[in-house]
Amino acid sequence: MVELLDVKDYAQQIAEAIATVVKIDIEIADHNLIRIAGTGKYHKGVGQSMDRQGYVYQEVLRTGHQFIIETPGQHPLCAPCKARGNCSESYEVVSPINVDGKAVGAIGLICFTEAQAKLVEENQHSYLIFLTKMAETIALKLKEQEFLAGLVSSNHYLNSIIDCLDEGLLTADLTGNILHFNQSAQRLFSANLLTPGSNLSSLFTAQIVTDILKVGKNADEVVEREVHIETKKNRVQMVLRALPIDGEDGIKGIAVILRPFDEISQIVTRLSQQNAGYTIQDILGTSEAMCEIRERAKVIAGGKSTVLIRGESGTGKEMLARAIHNLSPRHQGMFMAINCTAIPEALLESELFGYEEGAFTGARKGGKIGKIELANKGTLFLDEIGDMPLFLQAKILRVLQERQVERIGGITPTAVDVRVIAATHRNLEEMLAKGEFREDLYYRINVIPMLIKPLRERKEDLTTLCEHFIQVYNQQLNKNVQFLSDGFRQRLRDYSWPGNVRELQNILEYAMSLTEDSTLTEDHLSPRLKQSEKSEDLDGFNLENIERETILRCLRTSEDSVRGKERAAKALGIGMATLYRKLARYNIQ
Repeated sequence: MVELLDVKDYAQQIAEAIATVVKIDIEIADHNLIRIAGTGKYHKGVGQSMDRQGYVYQEVLRTGHQFIIETPGQHPLCAPCKARGNCSESYEVVSPINVDGKAVGAIGLICFTEAQAKLVEENQHSYLIFLTKMAETIALKLKEQEFLAGLVSSNHYLNSIIDCLDEGLLTADLTGNILHFNQSAQRLFSANLLTPGSNLSSLFTAQIVTDILKVGKNADEVVEREVHIETKKNRVQMVLRALPIDGEDGIKGIAVILRPFDEISQIVTRLSQQNAGYTIQDILGTSEAMCEIRERAKVIAGGKSTVLIRGESGTGKEMLARAIHNLSPRHQGMFMAINCTAIPEALLESELFGYEEGAFTGARKGGKIGKIELANKGTLFLDEIGDMPLFLQAKILRVLQERQVERIGGITPTAVDVRVIAATHRNLEEMLAKGEFREDLYYRINVIPMLIKPLRERKEDLTTLCEHFIQVYNQQLNKNVQFLSDGFRQRLRDYSWPGNVRELQNILEYAMSLTEDSTLTEDHLSPRLKQSEKSEDLDGFNLENIERETILRCLRTSEDSVRGKERAAKALGIGMATLYRKLARYNIQ
């Protein structure tokens, strides 16, 4: 636990700064009544105990509130003091130094002349506010020291009465001209790059400078970017955070904080997050199934429960996941997408959980932060979770249960606050029966199931989707397509769409690339769609497709209840257990 004694040098700077401005002596004590800073006659007593004279300080530490002594030596609190009745002080104002609601010290303003006492008394409110702010400054320094304990040294202290951090800190005006910088920032850059009056453009790329200057236009804007800096010794990676400095007349400048960070992929995730702008309105379709999807997404977005999105490839599972994230309170956090199929099994664990330095041969120096940690306060999207190896399923289960993650080679778990959205096109129930998917993980991720139906079961959405993609490709391909011929529309309706919406998108892009007219006709269709009639005839003999469609048609004619399923099973000539088994097999909900 860091105490005031650990920041005595900083406290002495504060005391001397205040005394220089107000021409009144300052005294600062910790919770043990040890004087850690002082000016004037108190300077020689720094490091000594005040237990025989600091009775006012004892009261302030006990109550946690400010205290004013207008008659030192005569006040009831001064009764135990040996100098009672013969006190050299004329006026005293003492304010607590509070950290997390607890007084850890006190700062006092001591008057020794009648002129000083009269000045303070006449401007008592202003001095109280001023002393409170100085106490808050010391408290902030104490919190910072607690956070950075063991990582900073005394030569990182800033010598001003602003928040004191050991990270590189510089300020600039609204045009990017550098006004001030601390010693840490000076050590990062060579002397000819970082000088008062130089510009941010001499330190960072044009795009980074543009992003930094954005915060000067909006008081609520905060920019975080990862940058590569060529220091005097080597090339290091830093996290740059830029935020506005408010003044009485609005934003008066920009503060830039640089913190070391060894994760290269951070900048990639930040940029990809900015492109994750899907909303619920981007989930297109007028069918009942898609309307239900949108309504359910709006309801569940505000919660924390795990979501399992199921559907065939190309139905838009990731788009739905991103829309839920952007609608949720976590939208300011990261949307971290992991494709469990695209990443090799040998690398998937390190990508998810990260690793410590030296965890295995070839591990990056300094280690690597995992995607789960990067998603803290955000959303972790596990795409194709059905393809995740069994040994990783156990570790993911622990993350969901314990809300902690442990890097490879690490010994200390890190708490994470992530919402998990999983997706798969596979039949998890069938995988459970075969032992290919953990049952405990299945129930953990299947808290809120969502099913996106394939396009062939909601062909009423074709018109809406076509209109959208035509508008997109008109702009991208510089076309002016406005209509679809009847034959073109009929081909789309007759096709089975094994690739779903993604395939429809590709077909429309192909067709629009070939036309110079305002109408798409059958001549513009891709070869596979022109031959679809023959393929459709062959597909019609697939027994599983026939069985699945027969079950669907039967269920549509029955009510959505146990009695309705009993009637459907009877009509199909099978038992209830067989019906439920086939519903799971064909992913029918």
